[in-house]
Amino acid sequence: MQVYTTETEQVDAIKRFFSTNGKYLAVGLVLGIGVLLGWRYWQTHQTNQLHNTAAVFEELNKSLASGSKENVVAVEKFANETDNVYGVMADLELAKQATAQNDLAQAEKNLLAASGKAKDGNMQAVSNLRLARVQLAEDKTDVALKTLDLVKGKGWQVMVEDIRGDILAKKGDIAGARAAYSTGLGLEGPQVIKDFMKIKLNNLSN
Repeated sequence: MQVYTTETEQVDAIKRFFSTNGKYLAVGLVLGIGVLLGWRYWQTHQTNQLHNTAAVFEELNKSLASGSKENVVAVEKFANETDNVYGVMADLELAKQATAQNDLAQAEKNLLAASGKAKDGNMQAVSNLRLARVQLAEDKTDVALKTLDLVKGKGWQVMVEDIRGDILAKKGDIAGARAAYSTGLGLEGPQVIKDFMKIKLNNLSN
């Protein structure tokens, strides 16, 4: 690297540099601006698309309350075609309605779909916790235990142990249920869940 001792030499060097490389710098600048504009356009497009999807979900979710077959089919179509958080939420709502109608097989199907497409860890946890509950209600206790193993994140572990205790109690594993409830009581989590666990733990002792 040359060392320029006077300001004149430095200015001349800069002039020569831009004279030789100016064309390439201009092309690079244009390309850089193009990439930046393209990225901003993509981000804006994605944001607008998500907002539009949210609006569609809200309308469909309201219509689901009617319980009509036509509205259920519309929400199912939306859920199948939407691979983002609103598609997951649609599957969760369909599962909720199916559970209310005691159609546990359909609820399990919806929750499996929600769990499979959820990209956010919290949405995955919610989907799998509800799925384990449904599988427990279907007497699929071993499958439900495997589903619980998919729930990650410290904040969800109290609920995991609560459901695990319920599953083990149903299997007749009283010692295992007692251990699960006791573990859950030692974790940080919603007090209301802990209060129920205390009741269930006390009932195991009777």
